[in-house]
Amino acid sequence: MRSPTPIALSILALSLGYVIQSAPTSVAQSEVTFNRDVAPILYAKCVACHRKGEVAPMPLLTYEDARPWARAIKEKVVLRQMPPWFADPKYGTFANDPSLTPREIETISKWADGGAVKGDTGDLPKPPQFTDGWQLGEPDMIVELPEVQIPATGPDYFPTPTIALNLTEDRWIRAVEIRPGNREVTHHSVIFSTNAGAALGGSGFFDVLALWSVGTPPTVYPEGMGRWIRKGQTLRTNLHYHPNGTPQVDRTRIGFYFGKAELKKEVVAALAGTFNLSIPPQAQNYEVKSTYIVEQDINIVSLFPHMHLRGKDMKLTAIYPGGRQETILNVPGYNFDWQLFYYPKTTLTLPRGTRIDLVAHYDNSSSNPRNPDPARTVTFGEASTAEMMFGMFEFTAVDGVSPRPGNVSSRMQQLLASFPRGTAYSITVPQGAQTLPTVLYLPKSGDAAWYFPTQGILNVSSINDLVWIGNAFKFTTMIRLGTGPGPFIVAGDLKGDGTIRGSLESTVATSRVPFAEFSGTPNQENP
Repeated sequence: MRSPTPIALSILALSLGYVIQSAPTSVAQSEVTFNRDVAPILYAKCVACHRKGEVAPMPLLTYEDARPWARAIKEKVVLRQMPPWFADPKYGTFANDPSLTPREIETISKWADGGAVKGDTGDLPKPPQFTDGWQLGEPDMIVELPEVQIPATGPDYFPTPTIALNLTEDRWIRAVEIRPGNREVTHHSVIFSTNAGAALGGSGFFDVLALWSVGTPPTVYPEGMGRWIRKGQTLRTNLHYHPNGTPQVDRTRIGFYFGKAELKKEVVAALAGTFNLSIPPQAQNYEVKSTYIVEQDINIVSLFPHMHLRGKDMKLTAIYPGGRQETILNVPGYNFDWQLFYYPKTTLTLPRGTRIDLVAHYDNSSSNPRNPDPARTVTFGEASTAEMMFGMFEFTAVDGVSPRPGNVSSRMQQLLASFPRGTAYSITVPQGAQTLPTVLYLPKSGDAAWYFPTQGILNVSSINDLVWIGNAFKFTTMIRLGTGPGPFIVAGDLKGDGTIRGSLESTVATSRVPFAEFSGTPNQENP
């Protein structure tokens, strides 16, 4: 996970032209100086990035650095556009929340309005000390990726070099820092731990080790927590570059910081989301859903929502065994430019059987100024012009040092049990030469959905136009198994013994029906 300390976040991309709003007036204007009042705020929440060699467009370490930007700084903090933070304060508190207090905003505003006075030199606190090039200090081990040649033009470039770790023994790491060599064209750098298994697999774990993007601070695990890197291990990468008109070169470095004592808790990651995206042209508020099932008692370490340029918002809601619901993160104004992790300030324990529902909305209309092409249907893809919908979770096991790997069968059983008794059905459907366990949630009223496990995650097929007439039902849905595109009309009925039977019919003459008939047994749990 990434450092929950505010030093990792900053005021970034300051610009003129915003409407100035009035600030409270309880601080006497004549009292506010840079050295005594403003510098401590900048040192705590800005200068980790607002210094030479970092992502911010200008340094703010000294009075001479900050003075030309005084009015722009005020405008950004009064509008709460900086420091960047997007979590709805009504839901949870987070250890890495960099938001300025009303008093801090007032102080900066009074400083700018009062002529941006420097103040007495003796009032200036000692500036924070940084190791040149590494935010976390000199690493215990530095790994350099192969040089990447980025073409001058063309689509987004996605090289995936791998590199072996020349370790003589297994080590656990308490922190990781990724440093791209060319941030002008680098969108993100993701490092995967290939020894942990497939990136998305039956274990339910997602083997991402660390990532860099604008606004994402280095990985720093809580005290006594970390990840293993193994003797002979190979790292897999996913690098993303934007060609900018001239040929570019990047050489990314990875810094590892070793744990010094015994590892108390191993941190792992899991992923919720979907590959089944199809956002229509001009859709202003297109909804996409996903689900994650907790297969053992866990403590959440971080939450990470991810969408692209059309992403508007994402909400994560935990449905606990017993039916109680709690919103654990709401990001009402998603911003693709800032890839932020959110670290619960207090321990967030999710017991086995908890279902986390993700709901996201997308603006693929002409009213979205960031939309590359509102005239086309947008599907899943790595490029920024395509879309994604993922929520990543980092967690530790409540019991034991390491979380236990799960499996698809266990996951689907827990999903089935998460719904009220008699509303969800276990349905096994054919997929080529094999079969696939699915769960159809089909209540007599309210939202319904069909859940299909795909590459380690649960794809949610929304159900539309559901109609019950007695024990007979009918609805439409999009089902994608293999090359089957959907949409389909589904009809069936509820039998006296509680089972259901149904059939599918494609609404498109050229579509392949993934399976013609199905039957299902109801859940017997009543959480």
